[in-house]
This record gives sequence, C-alpha cells and structure tokens, in this order.
Amino acid sequence: MEHTLSYDQNTDVNTFETTIRMLGGLLSAHYLQEVLHIVPSDKNTDMYLEKASGLADRLLGAFDSPSGVPYASVNLHSSQGIPSHADSGASSTAEATTLQLEMKYLAKLTGEAMYWEKAEKVMEVIDKNAAKDGLVPIFINAMTGKFHGSEIRLGSRGDSYYGKNPFVPIFPPSTHGKQNTSSSNTSKPKRLKKSIKTCTTKQ
Repeated sequence: MEHTLSYDQNTDVNTFETTIRMLGGLLSAHYLQEVLHIVPSDKNTDMYLEKASGLADRLLGAFDSPSGVPYASVNLHSSQGIPSHADSGASSTAEATTLQLEMKYLAKLTGEAMYWEKAEKVMEVIDKNAAKDGLVPIFINAMTGKFHGSEIRLGSRGDSYYGKNPFVPIFPPSTHGKQNTSSSNTSKPKRLKKSIKTCTTKQ
C-alpha cells in the first residue's frame, strides 16, 4: 500500500464523499495503528498519516472558491475545484459542513494549521448568513457564500449540518494542533443552541 496507493489520478471526485470515506478511512487506520494498536505496524508507522496528508492536499483545491465554501467536486490530479453540475452550481450545505472533523483531526495530528483554517472558514461563512432559528437552506453558493434557495430539510442535503458538527473538536491554529479544552471552546455553538431551542416542544 505504501508504494502502490496513489491519489494522483486525473479524475473528478465528490469532495464530501472522498473526505469522509477515503480521508476519514486513512485517519481511522492511523488511529487504530498508533493509539489502539489494532492494526499491525510495519517499518513506516506514519504511512496512513502520510497518505492522508497527501490526499488532503489534493482536496484543498475544492476550498479555493471566492467564499471559501468548497466546490462540490475536485480533480485529484490538478486539485482544481469543480462546481456542481446540477443545482445551478451550488454546493450541498450538509456536504460543505461535514468536512470539518477529518480536516481538523488531520490538523491536530500534523500541526498544519491550513487544514483547520480551510475547514473553519466554511463554518464562519455559514454563520455570517445568520440563518433564522438556526435552520439553514440545503444549498449554498461557493462563489458568493450565500445560501441558494430557501428549501430547508432535516434529511438529505441538510442532515449532517445538524448531526455532525456539534461533535467536531476545535483545534485553533494558535495551539498548533493541540486541542483547546477550555469551556469556551467545548460548549455548544450558537447555531446548535438555536436549533435545539427551535426543535424543543412542550410535553
């Protein structure tokens, strides 16, 4: 795998799927090897982390939009972000906001702030849209950083925004990848608090 697995492929891939499955898989393998010692270690104990970094570097091109919101797809060879072929080129809000866990964990492991910064920029753009009651439309324009349309769902294209991000650890660049465990960073973000308040009903 060390010498045969290469992501230098001239092919377009979905930014979201490649991040959560391929990048997430490599980071999970690294954790199983180095922390839980379930995966046997060979001569290169950093192999999975090196592969993860190489893949992430190619995926970063998807974040090079005017707004910082990632394009729906990216070419792995050129690292060129590609707008969606449907939905007027808009990105899925759920997909754009479900890349933070992998990128921030990679920042923690490598100490490379750029992974954290790219991922966190997306959330800053989302928050600046000031979604009413914490509920967000299912599409966002990567060029403008503005929501595209007004359809809101808790299912497909919206679900991960509400379900995954509250649990993403915070690794500010100033700590060089070390997790800040102060109460200010571990409390629920305002967007989650609003959503909880909105979805809570009296019994």
